[in-house]
Amino acid sequence: MLSVESAFSRRGLSVISAGGKAPLLIRLTCVLLLASALLSLLSTNSSSSHAATTSDEPDLSFWVTDGNVYASLLSPDGRILYLGGDFKNVGPNTGHGVPIDTVTGKPLPSFPRVEGDVYSCVPDGAGGWFIGGDFNEVAGVARNRIAHILPDLTLDGSFGPGADGPVRTLLLSGNTLYAGGEFSSIGGQPLSYIVALDADPASPAYGQATGFKPGADGSVWTLALSGNTLYAGGGFTSIGGQPRDYIAALDADPASPAYGQATGFNPDADSSVWTLALTGDTLYVGGWFTSIGGQPRNRIAALDADPASPAYGKAMGFNPDANGAVLTIAHSGTTLYAGGLFN
Repeated sequence: MLSVESAFSRRGLSVISAGGKAPLLIRLTCVLLLASALLSLLSTNSSSSHAATTSDEPDLSFWVTDGNVYASLLSPDGRILYLGGDFKNVGPNTGHGVPIDTVTGKPLPSFPRVEGDVYSCVPDGAGGWFIGGDFNEVAGVARNRIAHILPDLTLDGSFGPGADGPVRTLLLSGNTLYAGGEFSSIGGQPLSYIVALDADPASPAYGQATGFKPGADGSVWTLALSGNTLYAGGGFTSIGGQPRDYIAALDADPASPAYGQATGFNPDADSSVWTLALTGDTLYVGGWFTSIGGQPRNRIAALDADPASPAYGKAMGFNPDANGAVLTIAHSGTTLYAGGLFN
């Protein structure tokens, strides 16, 4: 039998005990029952004096948690809300994408609110950002999974390619914005999983798809560019008109007759590629694979990315041997940083 040790002690919060063995959900439920009874009495006393009005619009200034909330209790004076659940932090409701001040560690307050997940963000070179993800609204304006934030932190009203599926990766080169993801239509064209968009604000085709049409048969999760060669990784087994398992190199020269087609680079991974980092003639690769570039490599590898090399596309000696998926990598000087599901 559950017993109340001290009802509404500590500023209105009940302490429920059951020999230390009661499940958390039962204890929280009892708190809710007591809260319901108390609030019912409070509402009965106050209902005769005035009628409460409740808006059906969420209060975006109200702080949020970073996990599930299973129970809540409002103090008798209506000034304190107690929460219980699977969260660790409570903070401002910023939306799903926001830049952080590197000095204060706080979000920039005027960044337009993004309603939905943001998976990729690249600077536009002028102080703004291109963002991609699985959102459908930015700054109160409909934007399906891809948008441009101007240097003054307002939404670019002229850029709206609109993807019908998540945008997982973005790469900007000059006036071309490459995008990969899980879409089948973007920039007003039926294009599967990978696209090049016109990123020139002065162009009449701004935001529209270019003639780059590799046509992958599966998701594209990561991109890297070297000159006129675009490397792509993901969950595909065919791209650029050729069978390519999870990783490929594409001709990115608009003047080339092979524009958008796969090159001879073929490391032939045995499972998905999630991240790429290119430095010089070395392409670092991370993902779920256990074989790539003709060698056993557990989830992380370095590939020869020199087109003139006889070992082009082959695995190099680099072999950290991760015991779990590598989902992101970054290169700086002589150090390669990796993150993922390994331990």
